Amino acid sequence: DTVETTRTNIETDADALIKQAKPTTVVLIDDTSTHAAGGSAIWYAVTALEDAVVDVSDCTIDAGLDADFTIPKGVTIYFAGLTTLSLASGKVIAYKNA
Repeated sequence: DTVETTRTNIETDADALIKQAKPTTVVLIDDTSTHAAGGSAIWYAVTALEDAVVDVSDCTIDAGLDADFTIPKGVTIYFAGLTTLSLASGKVIAYKNA
């Protein structure tokens, strides 16, 4: 019984990860505006097209970050639960899903 419960939990977690890995929207962000994912959507990944500085003060990053950080050109980073995203500089492709 415990094995079946664990297997069900693993399958449920796997389904959630697969859903998160499929973007419903891909957005080019090349300004300093605050971009809300909207509704129940979250930004889950960002790929820098050029060095990009993330403005932490305008983002909903729950990672204990209190200083802006740079995503180097060509690098993709993944977030959990990011509902707003803002850049201080640079250009990124941001991926979100509902």
